[in-house]
Amino acid sequence: MIKKFFPFILFVFIFFLLLFPSQTLSYAKAGLMLWFYTLLPSLLPFMILSNICIQTGVLDKLFETPKKFWEKAFALSPSGAYALFIGIFCGYPMGAKITADLYQKQRISKQEASYLLTFACFPGPSFLSSYLCVGLFNNTNLILPTYFTLYSSGFLCSLLFRPKKYNKFITTEKKKKEISNSDFLGKILDTSIMNGFETITKLGGYILIFSILQGFLNIIFHSFPTINYLLQGITEISTGNAALSKAPWNFDFLYPLILAFTSFGGLSVAAQTKSMLANTDLPFLSYLKGKVCSFVCTFSLAFFLIKIVKIII
Repeated sequence: MIKKFFPFILFVFIFFLLLFPSQTLSYAKAGLMLWFYTLLPSLLPFMILSNICIQTGVLDKLFETPKKFWEKAFALSPSGAYALFIGIFCGYPMGAKITADLYQKQRISKQEASYLLTFACFPGPSFLSSYLCVGLFNNTNLILPTYFTLYSSGFLCSLLFRPKKYNKFITTEKKKKEISNSDFLGKILDTSIMNGFETITKLGGYILIFSILQGFLNIIFHSFPTINYLLQGITEISTGNAALSKAPWNFDFLYPLILAFTSFGGLSVAAQTKSMLANTDLPFLSYLKGKVCSFVCTFSLAFFLIKIVKIII
């Protein structure tokens, strides 16, 4: 279906670029600045270091120690727990990238990788505290409730998608070998750096395209503010949530909705995740199911905190 309408969509997109050059330039700049000042410095170092960690197995012992905990709490192997850890602390789309990398290195099975995709992709904690709570709501009291809501919804999703009959995930036996200094400096480090730059460049392209798409939608639906706000939120989480925060809606509804869109990640993050899985046979549908589930759980939990628990606003 998408392939059938792709030429038409592409023609409309090009027409927009030619018809609204100043708006296109403005939205393209916003997308590139977001990538250059936020994603590049925050994600690239983690991408390089994560590649090194996976190839050298330097973190094996650290995650092997609480092996029983990972199995009981999340039904994960130590390698799968590493993907979850990176997904939580590094933000989109690092959870999907590390999952794909571990699967390609045969450190986790396809079953475990598909399971991880349903709940191990999170917005980063710095994005939640700095951008969402302080930047959009100007309220530091929301930081802890926001953390609790987003990460608790992820845990709930893991319970929903957890295998009914838990068996230890079967992985290929890791071959232990000596890594010489020349191998480390010559191969592993170079490969990790190039892989990191390739990935971050892809992300920049996706953010650029979806920033322009947001501008396109904003022009079309400018006279329909409710639809416009929702479309902005579902397209890209950072600029979309900024637009959504200006909606004239009650905080009791707006806060849960923004958190829900943040947990969903938007179409931009979905496209980035699809790109991370491109060289694997992992099902993208697992990610989509998890994100829809996360949207519902996050909205429900945030609404409950405001209406029932009465968190400080």
